[in-house]
Amino acid sequence: MFVSSEIVRWTVKDLKVTDRVPTYYSIGHLSVMGGPTKKPYGKYMVAYNKITKDRYLPVGPELPQSAQLYDISGEKMKLLLDFPTVGEPHYAEAIPADKISANTIKIYKIEDNQHPYVSKGEGQTKVVRKGKEVHIQMTAIRSHLTPDNIEGIKVGDEVYFHVTNLEQDWDVPHGLAIKGANNAEILIMPGETQTLLFKPDRPGMFPFYCTDFCSALHQEMQGYLRVSPANSTVPIAFSTGTNKPADETKSDSAAQTTSKAR
Repeated sequence: MFVSSEIVRWTVKDLKVTDRVPTYYSIGHLSVMGGPTKKPYGKYMVAYNKITKDRYLPVGPELPQSAQLYDISGEKMKLLLDFPTVGEPHYAEAIPADKISANTIKIYKIEDNQHPYVSKGEGQTKVVRKGKEVHIQMTAIRSHLTPDNIEGIKVGDEVYFHVTNLEQDWDVPHGLAIKGANNAEILIMPGETQTLLFKPDRPGMFPFYCTDFCSALHQEMQGYLRVSPANSTVPIAFSTGTNKPADETKSDSAAQTTSKAR
């Protein structure tokens, strides 16, 4: 009850009040375990209160909301836990933990990745121009991004970063953000590929980096994208771990020459 700051229990059959317990304060919603199901568990209940007043340490002009856990299995309801929460939830529901834990996965198997721009190894990474579109197939693994040095991007291009997380360990996600982008970062789970679109509107050097800490060498997971003027003739070039990317066309030519020499 909001005004009286209490929970009242009554029987459905004869509408008699059997118990009442105070809440702190001004309760907004109740959540009984399995309440809206055919077979509610009926042992515990959470009260989501709108006002805390003197319950917690003051942290500024606004106080956190209060949530309280009650045991309702006996004749008398009993307060078990009092804890702060953000923004008193409306119609919150509770379910058994095993309904979630039994159906979760730890990684996405890299061999099952069917993303059209997946790179299942660093040797599959590349940067390809298709008119105004540039597709960067990138990999992330502790502790570097491949490629991490890219040139040949022009103002007005639509640059797609297709990042594949090569990790196959639990809880090792990688992120990607680009300075100057107008959208958010992406977070890539182990074995997954995610895409981030970047539309450069000015020339310059644009750092990109992994936004999710993964190892002691996490700071190594960064690189640079060079954006040239729209009328530039700078060719697409990319590399990893070097100061200057190799020209893609020259690299191909050199590889062919070496092959013939052998």
